[in-house]
Amino acid sequence: MTELTPMDLVNYLTERSRHSAPASLRNIGSSLRHFLRFARQRAWVRQDLDLGVPKIACGPQNDLPVFLSRPQLASLLASWDRTTPEGARDLAIGLCLAKLALRAGEVAALRLEDIDWRRGTLRINQSKTGSPAQLPLRSEVGSALADYLRNARPVCRARHIFLTTADARPMSSRAISQVIRRALERCQIAVPRPGAHLLRHTLASHLVQNGASLKEVADLLRHRDLNSTAVYAHVDIPNLATLAHPWPMEDSL
Repeated sequence: MTELTPMDLVNYLTERSRHSAPASLRNIGSSLRHFLRFARQRAWVRQDLDLGVPKIACGPQNDLPVFLSRPQLASLLASWDRTTPEGARDLAIGLCLAKLALRAGEVAALRLEDIDWRRGTLRINQSKTGSPAQLPLRSEVGSALADYLRNARPVCRARHIFLTTADARPMSSRAISQVIRRALERCQIAVPRPGAHLLRHTLASHLVQNGASLKEVADLLRHRDLNSTAVYAHVDIPNLATLAHPWPMEDSL
């Protein structure tokens, strides 16, 4: 580590910027800065290399949620052929993301015993906090899961719900997001950051536009801090329009 230079740090962040959103890149830079300060205290490095980590510009406009319109979401969910094993699996994945606001890691971690069919609930381990949560299993999601488990899931001893079709291995969170990316490409829907999180943003944005309160959306998204949900107020166009004053006409000037 003694050979590490500030230019190495800049090059590293530049490389990560190709695959990370500005807000994520800002967090990476902050973590790197803290680690380098620790390394200096332990005498692993001789220079204050944390000063060489550039700060990432990330204004409020970068944090606005990107979401699908209702026709786009309908097109996406209709794009999977549920008569094929892969299509049945991917539809169930898409509905877990779009109707329950699960994260990719939470979908990948789902196990057979997490579904309580009698009570109509789904148990998850929240990927951000690690704490358990119990969600109502919406009928549309439950039907898709049942169809996949009965007719399409490979017969094996694995307890994870979602498996690869080729070798029956548990899917990773990256593989879950790739399911959404492929569907977006198939539907010719171009968005800045395609992936599983797009459907979580979409559900929250649609709820706010339909009149749901930020507290209700925060509960659905399992946000501990209401400030994390406040960004969705920016997509509530009908209510925002009522706050805008009419532009003065030329005759009134």
